[in-house]
Amino acid sequence: MVASFLDWRENERWLLLGGPAAVSEKQLWTAWLGLASRHANANMRANALDVEFIRLIAGTHQIRIGFERAGLAKGDEHAWLIHLPEFSDETISEMHWPELDRVALDQEADRLMRVLDAGLLPHAPIPNERTVKRLELQVEDSESMDYDSIERSALAHIALADFN
Repeated sequence: MVASFLDWRENERWLLLGGPAAVSEKQLWTAWLGLASRHANANMRANALDVEFIRLIAGTHQIRIGFERAGLAKGDEHAWLIHLPEFSDETISEMHWPELDRVALDQEADRLMRVLDAGLLPHAPIPNERTVKRLELQVEDSESMDYDSIERSALAHIALADFN
């Protein structure tokens, strides 16, 4: 499925993220901002935007571990189709959010889903226990894993991705 996706996608700004890896929209946008910053400063560890994004979501400096944690894995019941919007110099310096052509993005997402013979379910990510295990998140109180504590851990994961 991944090979087919890579053949049919328009560019490296489209990627598939393993189902449990997406925690929240805040997590995804934080990783996008980190990607934009690393791209602008020419200090990405990966050679491609999609790979760097997956690495950041996984919270690791190692690309292989990034794919193990945040990429598609055998047994995943769903995946996230992600589009990485363009960024400019203002993205970092002025927190300038991208303008999105949602109609064009929806059409491309629909095309990719047809190629993959998959269904598109538009909803926001919600973390769960599988998320914590898959990303190897450190949650404050493992007995009462709530949405906020998982999200905080996922955001810290991104921030610490380049530390050993």
